[in-house]
Amino acid sequence: MNLIILRFFLGLVALLSGGYLFGTTVVPPEFTELVNGADYVVRARVVGITHEVRTVGAKSMPFTQVALEVRAIISGEPPLPLVLTLLGGPIDGTELVISGAPRFAVGDEDILFIADNGRSIFPLYGMMHGRYPIRRDASSGREYVTRVNGEPLDDTSRVSLPLIDDALLATVRRTARDDQGMSPSDFASRIQASRKATSSK
Repeated sequence: MNLIILRFFLGLVALLSGGYLFGTTVVPPEFTELVNGADYVVRARVVGITHEVRTVGAKSMPFTQVALEVRAIISGEPPLPLVLTLLGGPIDGTELVISGAPRFAVGDEDILFIADNGRSIFPLYGMMHGRYPIRRDASSGREYVTRVNGEPLDDTSRVSLPLIDDALLATVRRTARDDQGMSPSDFASRIQASRKATSSK
């Protein structure tokens, strides 16, 4: 299958008046911005992926529906059942891909910062910065949180750092231990504390 790759560096991306409005960059958000910019935050597992073609203006565009099993609501009030709608997918023998956007597979489990689902072309706040995969250490069984590139997340201050490339990541993974990554419950507690602190101001 041929790939059509949209190389958009997306900040705020919205579907407006039958067309797309694209920002210029994806700046890693500060942790408090990430928490409070999301409509809701969930721990969820991907249980299904489907594709459809929709008419947007005068064009046919592919969309992907990602069905989620919500395992924990961390903040906000998500609709249940929860299905993410993303621009991209197969169409007419090709595949439309948004460059830099994380791709989902059935069985993935993540902490997701969701914003403007159904109204934006990629409904995670900060695009790749709104997804935090949950991994399990093979020897200890301990769960830990990573950034979307697989780097263990050891502190919320690292949320605002640029994502490192594959070559440097390989070096980091050789020196970092999986047990340096925060547990999902610790990450969730910090999200809730940040949300509470902001709402009390």
